[in-house]
Amino acid sequence: MASAPSGAHKAAPAPTVGAVSRPEQGTTVAQRARAATPPAAAGAASVVSPVGAFGAPGTPGPSVPVVEKGSPPPATASDGHTTRERPSSSARPPAPDLDKPNGGQASIADTFERLLSSEVDAGFASIEQAPGAPSAAGVAYTDFAEVRALFAQLAANHVRPVRDFVIDLRWSDATAEWLNICDPAVRSLRRAAEKLELSDLGAALQGFSEALVNARASDAGTIAGGTRSTLLERYEELSRLMPQAFALDLDRTQREAVILQSLLLQVPDVKKITLDKMYGAGLCTLEAMALATAADIVATTGIPEALAARIVERFRAYHEQVRGTVPDTTRTRERERIAELTLRLRREHQAYEEASESWSRDAAEKRKELRKAREQTLLDIQVELARLGEVDRLGQLERLPFVGKLAQLESFLEDAQTKYVAQP
Repeated sequence: MASAPSGAHKAAPAPTVGAVSRPEQGTTVAQRARAATPPAAAGAASVVSPVGAFGAPGTPGPSVPVVEKGSPPPATASDGHTTRERPSSSARPPAPDLDKPNGGQASIADTFERLLSSEVDAGFASIEQAPGAPSAAGVAYTDFAEVRALFAQLAANHVRPVRDFVIDLRWSDATAEWLNICDPAVRSLRRAAEKLELSDLGAALQGFSEALVNARASDAGTIAGGTRSTLLERYEELSRLMPQAFALDLDRTQREAVILQSLLLQVPDVKKITLDKMYGAGLCTLEAMALATAADIVATTGIPEALAARIVERFRAYHEQVRGTVPDTTRTRERERIAELTLRLRREHQAYEEASESWSRDAAEKRKELRKAREQTLLDIQVELARLGEVDRLGQLERLPFVGKLAQLESFLEDAQTKYVAQP
């Protein structure tokens, strides 16, 4: 079997992400979305103007006067029009605390119910007044663009399970259990969008929600055929309207490259030349491997039939495992499996270290077996981390010695207890 290099997942050629032509830049949709994501709001810190979903990236938001409570009304010029001066700090309220007293997490609709309090609503009403019109006493002007940017920021975290579902859907691995997980998140996001009068986004969310309901009515275990196509089409509209929250091409490509190569390297006798032949034949997606037969692989790559059969068997086992895992918002099963694999890896590493202290012929053979066992376990861990979207963490793991890898994995499991929390 080919020895799995620590940076194995980098060698897999990722499918090209389609670039969107723009006069000012030639970056991909996902790259622009990542660059445009607003930083986390902290106190009264200023948040960037609306991003992709509300105009071209980098386009400044509308200039709206901001007046703190108790401050004098906006100064007027000699011609009677209100001046457009803005203070150095934003008057947008800080992001509300998302934690509920019971330890759960507030929905995005609940968050915006508090964000759009009567005081802020009054501020929105003052924005709509004609220039120079007197505002009510104590009204806080609020830059609506900043609230929209905060909305995109909160939405990106809120719809994480929806992105995971659609990635599985594109890989033909999505099970019906995902539908009950995604529907509440989409509904609450739609209510919040309606509060902010984002009509296009609200309509797209309504369409996706209806597609989820129809898919649930079909009573099928796995989402496929026309139901799958409809869901993917509706999701594309959401990705176009709010790429910061819904775009997933780059994320999906990175995850897929890791999973594909990790599974191939677990098959005995798969070497680099085998990988090159597979990728050269276009067998470089999980969907293609789910459909491929041993005869297909032999005909397109020329590799031995026995090896092709083992490859098909490994990918079928993987797809059966995924479809047999009941998804949930906390990704409990994936985290439990990573914990089991990490414990196994630690035992294998300890046994390898003990065998390394002996120079007998038997010890040398045992070291060889344990080295292969560690590699197989680490490849299994890479698959699970990639399914969770932890590609950055995989990049950190590959640069560490084995003791460091174990420490990093144990740190991840501790952090994941708070990162993967249930959405209401």
